[in-house]
Amino acid sequence: MNPRQRRGALLLILTVLGAIGVFFAVLSFVSDVNSKVGPMTEVQQLSRDVKALEPIDSDMLTTVELPERWVPEGAVESATDVVGLVAATDYFEGATLQEGMAIPRPGIQPGFREVAIVVDAETGVAGKVAPGDHVDIIATIEGDDDTPSWAELWASDVLVLDVGLPQDMEEADQAGNLSQTQGVPVTFALETADAVRLAYIESFSVKLRLALRGAGDSEDVSDKEKIFSGAPDQEDSDDGEGDDE
Repeated sequence: MNPRQRRGALLLILTVLGAIGVFFAVLSFVSDVNSKVGPMTEVQQLSRDVKALEPIDSDMLTTVELPERWVPEGAVESATDVVGLVAATDYFEGATLQEGMAIPRPGIQPGFREVAIVVDAETGVAGKVAPGDHVDIIATIEGDDDTPSWAELWASDVLVLDVGLPQDMEEADQAGNLSQTQGVPVTFALETADAVRLAYIESFSVKLRLALRGAGDSEDVSDKEKIFSGAPDQEDSDDGEGDDE
């Protein structure tokens, strides 16, 4: 073997040894990373912001891989575990779903009914009422020659399940003339008695309005405060008769 061949063989041996060294270095690095990161697992994250009580469907979920050691306890791994449930509260895009963040739709339980009505988009909702809110449902009733008009609170502290999109609808005035207006379908969870009352008053009221309650406000409304009538106060009438005498 001449000197040139010996140099070539030496370089070849050094190259092979260097490649082996790089291979073991990479292997060691990967092993070190795996020891720190650990195995990967799939979890479900939100692909957009979600409002409280908004139904969860597959379009708002993204499957991502994360190291098991970094995954929150109780993280949801399969979309089928949460599709059809509703968000327990407001969540932001990118949130990793965990147990308790998605719950069964509330209100539909023994003694309750899911009832949907259409209320005026401007005076009934005005963009302020959202799923999860609690409202009072107030109706105005048209009187006649013997009975003055009045407003009455027909259902109190009602849970709103869903608020739909505004839709065009026709409304008739006292003369029977039709006019175009916009209504919003709103779905409530109501006890059976209130559901029946609401179905009745929706058919015979002039206008339905929703009065939004503050957070945590579950105070009962007295019977005296539930009705307002345009009729003169009875006590004032009695006092007036006494003064005439």
